[in-house]
Amino acid sequence: MKIVPMQLKDLDQVMEIENKSFAFPWKRSFFEYDLRRPNGCLLVAKQDDLILGYIDAWQIDDELHLANIAVAPDYRQQGIASKMILKLIEIAKKRHIKSIYLEVRVSNKIAQKLYEKFGFVNIYNRKNYYPDGEDAMVYKKSL
Repeated sequence: MKIVPMQLKDLDQVMEIENKSFAFPWKRSFFEYDLRRPNGCLLVAKQDDLILGYIDAWQIDDELHLANIAVAPDYRQQGIASKMILKLIEIAKKRHIKSIYLEVRVSNKIAQKLYEKFGFVNIYNRKNYYPDGEDAMVYKKSL
């Protein structure tokens, strides 16, 4: 498995994972937009031509915002998300990023545990952040 920059040709598989992973999935146009952004940082975990997972982040000055991450259901609990986060942290350090931010559902204990493993800390909560009204925990990792 390798972690490489996402390309437009990856979007069919990315969207399949997105739609299986989230109750309120992103639209394809969101990924297309982020791929064109000069400050975008989109990666995929690939095994040959099979996309196993992806991560979508944006650089804003000396900060990075991790906006979306998912792993295909059949490949979860195999360390793929961890490898993608490590690659993102490596890229952030090369870009002299000072902090990485993200939001996670208060109910998503698995993701919270994953982020905390990498030194992310909950700095505050955002009320009614998600379309269904669930609150988000905002996490920060200082580099």
